[in-house]
Amino acid sequence: MAAQLLEVKDLSIAFRQGERETLAVDRISFDLAEGETVALVGESGSGKSATALSVMKLLPPSAHHPSGAIRFKDQDLLPMSERQIRDVRGNDISIIFQEPMTSLNPLHTIEKQIGEILLLHQGLAGTAARDRTVDLLKQVGIPDPAGRLQSYPHQLSGGQRQRVMIAMSLANEPDLLIADEPTTALDVTVQAQILTLLKEVQSRLGMAMLFITHDLGIVRRLADRVCVMKEGKIVEQGPVERVFTAHEHPYTRALLNSIPRMGDPDQRLTAIDGQPPDLSNLPPGCSFAPRCPQVMPRCRDAAPPPFMPEEGRTSRCWLCEPVAVGADHRVLSGAL
Repeated sequence: MAAQLLEVKDLSIAFRQGERETLAVDRISFDLAEGETVALVGESGSGKSATALSVMKLLPPSAHHPSGAIRFKDQDLLPMSERQIRDVRGNDISIIFQEPMTSLNPLHTIEKQIGEILLLHQGLAGTAARDRTVDLLKQVGIPDPAGRLQSYPHQLSGGQRQRVMIAMSLANEPDLLIADEPTTALDVTVQAQILTLLKEVQSRLGMAMLFITHDLGIVRRLADRVCVMKEGKIVEQGPVERVFTAHEHPYTRALLNSIPRMGDPDQRLTAIDGQPPDLSNLPPGCSFAPRCPQVMPRCRDAAPPPFMPEEGRTSRCWLCEPVAVGADHRVLSGAL
């Protein structure tokens, strides 16, 4: 069994705006082993990206952590100073963002931007940095890598820019790569190429990956385990195939029912009724209760704890309670 690399425990993230405070992530817990891929999936505003930014300590000043710990290689990242986290960020943990044009500097060449990383973290400069940059661009499939060194971001296609971002994130061969919806802005063909590239690089380097997405099709193709997020909570998590084929939470079922199936021309996509609730004014019980087709009276009164329907899986749904399903489901003492 691979050693545990990352442990997120009881993590909460709140954002202040004047006198108002919104809890964007509410006491979530998950872990990630060496070489493993875990996906955080959910609709916009569910807390996926905020969780990813917390691991990198890149949240804006308006955010704070009411509770929780993020342990990486047995070190808690949250209390670290900016100088301390800078040694981890880039060296041991790297991140790929959704839109490379907002992450790459439009005023600098590709060689300069990758070269800055190599100089800062590895002390490489001159010919050594240039050779390493060419090698990185070659690894991520950039055509004529030496000829692209003097290119600016606007001179590259969307797929090429994302490949450059991947090259930058891999420059120091990190143990953990966080990919925050890295294929959302790309067309389907390029998206498939980028996902294949990420899997190849992960296999070659043996790194772990935390993949943030709203696309369940990508999750099934890429991840080992999945955490389904809803209004800042992980409502279901477990091995990908078990969650896809034997899901416990009605929200997970609703997401899966909204995916088109190849070869089924008669399929009717099922929309989730209603609107997501306001995070600053959540209902008293389960936040999915107003939209859930299986809602029970108790769902509106009390938020369910995380139940464990089987080893390695959790679900925050009263339908998983032992009395409700007639099974010996365990209730976890810690929040997930």
